[in-house]
Amino acid sequence: MPTVVVEKQEIEKTTEQRNICRAPIALYENGESYILFVELPGADETAVQVRLDKGLLTIEAPLKLELPPGTTLRVSEVRFGDYRRTLEVGDQVDEEKIEASFKSGLLRLMMPKSKTAKARKIPVKFA
Repeated sequence: MPTVVVEKQEIEKTTEQRNICRAPIALYENGESYILFVELPGADETAVQVRLDKGLLTIEAPLKLELPPGTTLRVSEVRFGDYRRTLEVGDQVDEEKIEASFKSGLLRLMMPKSKTAKARKIPVKFA
């Protein structure tokens, strides 16, 4: 079975020198669709963006860290930055029927399979 969703390499810094965090994902599949979960902790639900362009699915969410003026970082074990994840889905999903929902820092994408991606049984004829 060919790989359906292939991750593209992400850039660590943007031109504005903002950190980019690679959002963790979980991908499930059933006979009719792919279900993608993307962790976006701390992201504002109104700022989450999902785009599909030429077979590339891109998920972005800016993460704003508000600190009082004059604050200096002493220790950080937490990665802060904008979330970005790009996945290649090709023609495997029906892009007109993709649904996205966001709750408690978790983005859920329901991506119905396209007709070309659905498995089908091929009858064997006996001579």
